[in-house]
Amino acid sequence: MLTEVIATRYVTPLREGGSLPGIVEADDLGTYVMKFTGAGQGRKTLVAEVICGRLAQRLGLRVPRLVQMQLDPVIGLGEPDQEVQELLKASGGLNLGMDYLPGSIGFDPLAYQVDPVEAGRVVWFDALINNVDRSWRNPNMLVWHGDLWLIDHGATMIWHHNWPTAAAASAKPYNASDHVLAPAGPDIEAAAAALAPLVTEELLTEVAADVPDEWLVDEPGFDSTDALRRAYVEALLPRAATIHERISMTAEVRPRSGPPGWLAERLAPSPPEEERQRVIKRDVFEYALVRVVPRMERGECFNAGVIVYCRAHSYVAARTHLDEAKLLALDPGADVAGVRAALRGVEGVCSGGTEAGQAAGDDPGRRFRWLIAPRSTVVQPGPVHTGLTADPAAEVERLLDLLVR
Repeated sequence: MLTEVIATRYVTPLREGGSLPGIVEADDLGTYVMKFTGAGQGRKTLVAEVICGRLAQRLGLRVPRLVQMQLDPVIGLGEPDQEVQELLKASGGLNLGMDYLPGSIGFDPLAYQVDPVEAGRVVWFDALINNVDRSWRNPNMLVWHGDLWLIDHGATMIWHHNWPTAAAASAKPYNASDHVLAPAGPDIEAAAAALAPLVTEELLTEVAADVPDEWLVDEPGFDSTDALRRAYVEALLPRAATIHERISMTAEVRPRSGPPGWLAERLAPSPPEEERQRVIKRDVFEYALVRVVPRMERGECFNAGVIVYCRAHSYVAARTHLDEAKLLALDPGADVAGVRAALRGVEGVCSGGTEAGQAAGDDPGRRFRWLIAPRSTVVQPGPVHTGLTADPAAEVERLLDLLVR
């Protein structure tokens, strides 16, 4: 069974997605990301997190350690954010915690290389659990101390939302065309050969046993929690044997030289200077600062870049500048190369073309909206502000000098 701890301090919410997980301290002095039973998706999200997370760990994939977390709803009485307060009050009792990885950086395929073998293992595993939430727009992966870690498995095994159709749903193929690791050339055959034999009835039974009874009780169509656990085993076991034959992937493979890990310095070529007539008319533009938050639990941050979007000009651009001394002052153990690579990734998405990777097909507005979506990793966007400009390209440089350097 999972270790049980007691939540003792609510630190801060993580606002990606709709479930509003939070960083929480526990009585074992550990810091965890807590997922709440009172969130909109309910307890089945936690069941999926446990089964898929524990299965990934047993297969040798990196997933943060999971714990059961007891929450006294009184902890929310003094919380100033009403949404958070209501969530804490609705989540008294047993919730799920996963180790918080301090200093982790959101995975960016433009900044971090994954070799075909590791990519194949991740894609095969996602196919097994039918993970629909590992796209380039929302990778749900972190890079911590140079290694790739998998997080957020709540949107998996969608068949458990409608058990009468589970057998048919679990037999369906898996479309990996939009998978964030599709361009890495995943070696699916090697992954299947290595991992499929490990997915035995005994292993799945042990993994399902880690789900607390109270998250399984009163499921329609099942007369006991053991019967429900058995249903998860019966859905996953046959899928493991053959799913590699039913993975479709059409993304273009983009081979890169060099070892896996952070890319070497890769600066985008400067665009040729062009003479253009200045227009007196000023158009609305939007901008957001790019912030570096070395340790989420401390709440300290500094500006490291700016993103500018002007719809009238179909223009989006980012410029970044990392103050390494400031970063190391706030976190002496910070992954400087990783942060620098993540900032380059922001610039790459804005620049478009091959530098934008899988985002290249999106127009400037969609790329801007994706970059400003809430994130809770080391590199994250600030609030969006607006202004008027006759020259959005010059605005980027002006704001970088004014607000970052």
